[in-house]
Amino acid sequence: MEDTEHSRDLPENDDVWARLERLETILELAPVGAGLIDFEGRTTMTNSALHRMLGYTPEEFAEMPWREYTHPDDIEPNLLLSRQLAAGEIDHFTMEKRFRRKDGSYLWADLTVSLVSDSAGKPAYEIGMTLDISERKRLESDLRAAEERYRVLVERVPAVVYVAEPGSRGRWLYVSPQIERMLGYTAQEWMADSGLWVSLLEPAERDGVLAWDQRMLDAGIAAAPHSFTYRLHRRDGTTVWVRDDSMVLYDQDGAPTIQGVLVDVTQEKDLEERLGHQAFHDPLTGLPNRRFFRERVDHALVGAGVAGRSSVVLFIDLDNFKSVNDSFGHACGDEVIVAAARRIQRCARAGDLAARLGGDEFALLLENATLEQAEALADRILAAMHAEPVEFSVGTVVVGASVGITIAGPGETTETMLRNADLAMYQAKVRGRGRHVAYEQGMHRGAVVKFRLAAALQKAVAAGAITLVYQPIADLHSGAVVGLEALARWSDSELGEVPPTAFIPVAEQTGLIQELGRQVIRKACADAARWREKTGSDAYVSVNVSPLQLDDTDFPNFVLGALRATRLEPASLVLEVTEGLLLQERSHRTLRELRSQGVRVAIDDFGTGFSSLSRLRQLPVDMVKIDQAFVSAVESGLADLAFLQAIVRLAETLQLDTIAEGIETTTQLGVLQETSCAYGQGYLLARPGPIDDIPAVFEAITATGLAVPPSGTSD
Repeated sequence: MEDTEHSRDLPENDDVWARLERLETILELAPVGAGLIDFEGRTTMTNSALHRMLGYTPEEFAEMPWREYTHPDDIEPNLLLSRQLAAGEIDHFTMEKRFRRKDGSYLWADLTVSLVSDSAGKPAYEIGMTLDISERKRLESDLRAAEERYRVLVERVPAVVYVAEPGSRGRWLYVSPQIERMLGYTAQEWMADSGLWVSLLEPAERDGVLAWDQRMLDAGIAAAPHSFTYRLHRRDGTTVWVRDDSMVLYDQDGAPTIQGVLVDVTQEKDLEERLGHQAFHDPLTGLPNRRFFRERVDHALVGAGVAGRSSVVLFIDLDNFKSVNDSFGHACGDEVIVAAARRIQRCARAGDLAARLGGDEFALLLENATLEQAEALADRILAAMHAEPVEFSVGTVVVGASVGITIAGPGETTETMLRNADLAMYQAKVRGRGRHVAYEQGMHRGAVVKFRLAAALQKAVAAGAITLVYQPIADLHSGAVVGLEALARWSDSELGEVPPTAFIPVAEQTGLIQELGRQVIRKACADAARWREKTGSDAYVSVNVSPLQLDDTDFPNFVLGALRATRLEPASLVLEVTEGLLLQERSHRTLRELRSQGVRVAIDDFGTGFSSLSRLRQLPVDMVKIDQAFVSAVESGLADLAFLQAIVRLAETLQLDTIAEGIETTTQLGVLQETSCAYGQGYLLARPGPIDDIPAVFEAITATGLAVPPSGTSD
């Protein structure tokens, strides 16, 4: 009976064992770690994947409770879930936990544990499935670290980072906390009000900004990043200029978003406006400058005047002004210039344009005027000059003037108008000063004088008679001489001392500038090499160059050849150019070519020619020489000091060296040291003179701002 029953059960048992063998095979081949856990916490059965994962043998698993190879922080959470499973409260659980490998390292795993009950429904054992998620955890950790670094960067960068939906009512999905410092609204307020940005736009610019936003959206992802500058109103009602650099991106659903950065460029715009004003106005008197005056004369000559009336130019030069500068110094001379400018401006009629052309030269433009009206105005100016002495800080002086008058004829140009008025003024000087003279055709005889000058200059250049003097450029904090500016000088046996302002224009007009410029560069490099060897200094030498020199296609080769001949490295030569010259494409290319070889470029008289700071970023320059007008103005008030500081900060931002020109007082030196202006030159340090008289260091420059020229310096 028993045998019969047993025989009857065998096929059934065989089937069970076959299924168990298949399950065991499947378990062994499973790509995840698997094990059977008894209620004492031992893993009585394990597969190869789990062995490979943790490094323990089946026997070790069977002996160790799972708590021994679990991270201490994960034991209690695991126990809690296991108790709930054993109590029948749950039939499985899943958790992330750390297993300790046999080698002591830890492995992150995704653990799923299910309860298996016997035929009576009682808990029999647990089945654990373990998936290695160490790589995922590492990536998550790296992602969190990257997100934290990004968050710190975004929240500390001095700009507002944002993500917004396009359109005037688009939501702001993210805005960095700097929005509060920029505009006075918290990030939460900004994101909660989708119309806030539009409401704060400057009304006059609102349509343009929204149109720009729409054009960017229309261009889509194919468009390059856009940059737009506009004004926003702060919470307190003040205005801030912002530059909005943004681009269109699409999220995973294909919806477009605008992602960008808002940068506060108010200071840059203010400085740009002041430099723009400076480009057309004289910084000392506030009058329009020569550039502005020429443009107005150009415009006036385009429209024909009514019968008997035309455009008239008055050229005014102060009499004996040089004696004021020589006797009392340039600061007192500036006071006289300002007083003269005010008197001239008071004499001008409504609609007349008064300008300072430079030095002690002024001009007036009268449109649709007669010669008689111009002469009457000239009489008023002469009377105003002689009416009472000009008071300045150390005394008084009577300032006279000579006035030249020219009236536009058919086909007249601005150039001929200014030339003729200048010739007439010269005749007023010749006839005894303190009078006005109208231009006449015979005054062209003065051109003979220039011809004589050109002939003498040609001989001087051929004979190599142009000499050089040098003015040192010093570190304003250590006193070290960092540069030597080469200045051309000419002394003729018949003409006497001819200033560069007289012979350089003639050299340019006659084509002598090319050979003269080559001589200057060769001599400057040779002198600098000898001086550097003598003093042990590594100071550079700087040379002013003309537009015509830069137009010469062989100029770069010549410069590099001169450097090789004197064994000077290219960085030891600095070419000084004017701001306007940098805007010429031909000059731009030549300077880029030289800079690529190491030669450096400086902007001379910075601040007198730019109307846009955005161009400065694109120019091939290494140094900025701050015009003397800005340096001398720092003693007149805080506004000028702030302007000078702004220029220095701008140069620092663009990684340009700053050199202050025309330092004449210890006060100016002290202010420049306080503004962190690195370098400077001027009569306070040394007048131009022989290179052998220049020391390597000005020992007298101290932190207090005092400087004493060396005893051997030439006047």
